[in-house]
Amino acid sequence: MKLMKSGLAALLISAAALPATAETNLLVNSWLPPTHSMNTGIFEPWFAAIEEATGGEVKVRFTDASLGAPPRQFDLAVDGIVDISFGVTGYTPGRFALPAVSELPQMGTSGEALSVALWRTHQEHFAEAGEFDEVVLLGFFCNGTGHILSTEGKGAVTSMDDYRGTKFRVGGGMVQEINTTLGGVNVAAPAGEIYEILEQGVADGVLLAPDAYTSFALKDVIAHDTTIPGGFYTSAWFVVMNRASWDGLSPEVQEQIMSVSGEALARMAGAQQDAGDAAAVEQMKADGVEIIEADEAFMAEFRETTAPLHEAWIAAAGEKGVDGQAALDFFRAQSAELEAEE
Repeated sequence: MKLMKSGLAALLISAAALPATAETNLLVNSWLPPTHSMNTGIFEPWFAAIEEATGGEVKVRFTDASLGAPPRQFDLAVDGIVDISFGVTGYTPGRFALPAVSELPQMGTSGEALSVALWRTHQEHFAEAGEFDEVVLLGFFCNGTGHILSTEGKGAVTSMDDYRGTKFRVGGGMVQEINTTLGGVNVAAPAGEIYEILEQGVADGVLLAPDAYTSFALKDVIAHDTTIPGGFYTSAWFVVMNRASWDGLSPEVQEQIMSVSGEALARMAGAQQDAGDAAAVEQMKADGVEIIEADEAFMAEFRETTAPLHEAWIAAAGEKGVDGQAALDFFRAQSAELEAEE
């Protein structure tokens, strides 16, 4: 028996010394519905791009079921529960101050431009602040700018007087501050319950990018869409990897993964968001939804009312050791330049 145990131990030691398999499998937490446009339009193509870039050495797949709620996504990667995770920076209040520069009003309307501008601004101004030091940051991306989607009962929002006192379902992050600053009332509810709270009158509308109209099947509850020239708000998303998982890859493979991540991922993901928004606007038109662009009187009051949010972000960036004004100016210039190129 002793000899058998000794032989087994030797066998295990020998097996551990053998080179790792040529194929590496990376696991990404799946917390969105499998058919969600973000899964099918962003992440699955990115997984395919990683496999191609690494010559098939790295394969990426979703978990069979979610291993954590949306606010837990960052920690899933920190703790090594999954290799890669993605989520909204604003879902964990107080943790990520810097990416919120992209979520401020009047920073642009294009998801692609906002996404690339955020990645470039991080590289230029934010990286040394260390907000993502617990993981390896693979990329950022942003939704296209939010719209004011309101019900028939509420009516169209054509002025700040219309806006004030309106109950809007909002997600996490800067949009909560923007809404209350403008005089709106925040209604918190999971995205999957948007239809019900609008139908039941719990909320008068929702602040989301147009893609929400089709993604959450809001045809029967949304009657008006008010757009904000220059940008209302967006949501910043992170894509991160566990440090030990990253360090287990060769430098060559790391370089290959980053060749399709970073700015390349930001551009691809943002463009996909824009395509979804454009298709949703066309569907709204076909469904008879009234589409209104906020006029100059609305916008003058909007800009004046939301100006303190920019100052607050600059101060928050300063607390992280970042020149907030310089970073904000850089982001705005990048976003405008990129949007003009589209």
